Amino acid sequence: MGSMGLNALRTIMKGLSEGPGFDRVLNKLQLISASPGKLVCEMKVDEDHTNRGGTLHGGLTATLVDVVSTVALLNTDRGAPGVSVDMNITYMNAAKIGESVLITAQILKQGRSLAFATVDLVNKETGKIIAQGRHTKHLGQ
Repeated sequence: MGSMGLNALRTIMKGLSEGPGFDRVLNKLQLISASPGKLVCEMKVDEDHTNRGGTLHGGLTATLVDVVSTVALLNTDRGAPGVSVDMNITYMNAAKIGESVLITAQILKQGRSLAFATVDLVNKETGKIIAQGRHTKHLGQ
């Protein structure tokens, strides 16, 4: 299949956020750049994205790790989204309303049946790491 162009990836991401389900929380996520197995997105933290403390909700952080790494996986030669087997997120700093977060997903390894990704969420202005995720996906055969 090969890697996709930015427009094709943007269409996939837009389709996710415009659907009827949970992924609507991703409607402010913007694709910045893509290369095979790597994706960089940006999202400005909005009130809809926050917990009671007014900072980026941990559940949304986990969703960003899941979705951005999956789209990065789609942008590889195999082009398969896979099924989540394991996900781990380490939360290091808060992101407040109005702050821009860069989300960078990198496919570390794609084997016969498993793929491994890492995702960094970083404050765009300060460079501080907000969270880091690791995502393992089962690819089938």
